[in-house]
Amino acid sequence: MKKQRGITLIALVIIIIVLLILAGVSIASLTGENGILKKAHLAKEITEQKREEENTILKQYEELLGIEGNTELPDNTETTEAGTIVKLPNNWLTNVPDEVSTDNGSIVIPSKKIANVYAVSDGAGNTIPVPYGFYYVGGAVNSGVVISDEAIDKNKFKGQEDVPAGASYNSDGTVNKENSELKGNQFVWIPCEAKDYSKINFGMQRATGWDTTTNTAELLPVEKYSGFYVGRYEAGTSQVILSEGVKWEEASTGTTNLQGWGWSSENFVSSKVTGGKITSKAGEIPYYHADYTTAIEMSKNMISTEYVRSGLITGTMWDNMIKFIATDKSNYSDLKSSNWGNYNNNTNVKYTAGRYLEVNISNGSTSNATVSDNNYHYGIRTTASSEAVKQKNIYDIAGNMWEWTQETAYATGSTNFIYTARGGSFLDTYTGCPVCYREAPPGADTHTSRGFRPALFIK
Repeated sequence: MKKQRGITLIALVIIIIVLLILAGVSIASLTGENGILKKAHLAKEITEQKREEENTILKQYEELLGIEGNTELPDNTETTEAGTIVKLPNNWLTNVPDEVSTDNGSIVIPSKKIANVYAVSDGAGNTIPVPYGFYYVGGAVNSGVVISDEAIDKNKFKGQEDVPAGASYNSDGTVNKENSELKGNQFVWIPCEAKDYSKINFGMQRATGWDTTTNTAELLPVEKYSGFYVGRYEAGTSQVILSEGVKWEEASTGTTNLQGWGWSSENFVSSKVTGGKITSKAGEIPYYHADYTTAIEMSKNMISTEYVRSGLITGTMWDNMIKFIATDKSNYSDLKSSNWGNYNNNTNVKYTAGRYLEVNISNGSTSNATVSDNNYHYGIRTTASSEAVKQKNIYDIAGNMWEWTQETAYATGSTNFIYTARGGSFLDTYTGCPVCYREAPPGADTHTSRGFRPALFIK
């Protein structure tokens, strides 16, 4: 007989079993926890989430700045108009963890990018980080960029390197807030690379020693944004309540003589300030009689959002601020010179624009709001009392008030914990106490000449 070849039943069963195993493995690889389909689905979810992240910045622009229908922001060039919102540099984005839930219940934690600032051109090819809630007012990197926390101030002086204080005055020297061009609290951008962000020994100080270090946390935003913001003015307020319960604004209108209002250190305290807030505006009375603790607390309580916080200016900020202003970057001779300053010799304060006060230096009480004899007197001037007290769009850094900084100092034989104060005051000549001088008063000192300046820290 002809031999017949074929598959045996046993072999057929084995083949079927192998095929079933392969099929099971294939199905598992497609549909299991780590299957191809699951991985593809997860990849799709993460891709979609990443796509949403890419639109986050534009959404922030649209929602917070009122930009509608913008799908692409322009690059910043030297021909870009000042005040134009431009593309955000990648290093200004912050990576934060964000949970993504999948259909099978697993949790993936990829990186999500957010921003606490938007980018604005200064009109000279420089990109400025403006925190959300603030608006570009004017100025350029080389002259000092000014921002404000009021939308009405946006682009008010765009394209102008020199940004005026914007305050309008009544005939009696009081501020006319309705006619003032700038309404909000203002800060100035100080450009500085992280490698250069350190304290400077100018060789002019009262204390035998001072803290020469810089806090690492303070350095981080400078590394990220290549600069920092300082208050444009000394800390001020127009809402002080005097000892008789009369607001300063009410007492200073018309020809009211302020003698006897008793604005002494006992009466000028934070509890007397409506809302407990300070300002960084032109035409305000400086918050004087401030001890170090008051300076810290009032600066901290000024502004706090999810994007920025305010605080007292640091010693490193002060040094780099005046370095920015200096024309002599080699040995800072101009900062040490008696010819330098953004104020006149302050032992002879002359009446300028803004409310003028003669001050009893022993207790801070005021005498007269005008100067009738045309002579020179001791006195505290309002913030930004004149354009002559401005350098690089910053007012009053040389004089009016000694300004507390977050820098400790040490004095031989002293039992008081002391801090450095900078900038001189109406009591001091800039010959002996120029803008770079480190004064070292006790932290509890509440002298008439003690004030402070807030700074703005981007989160």
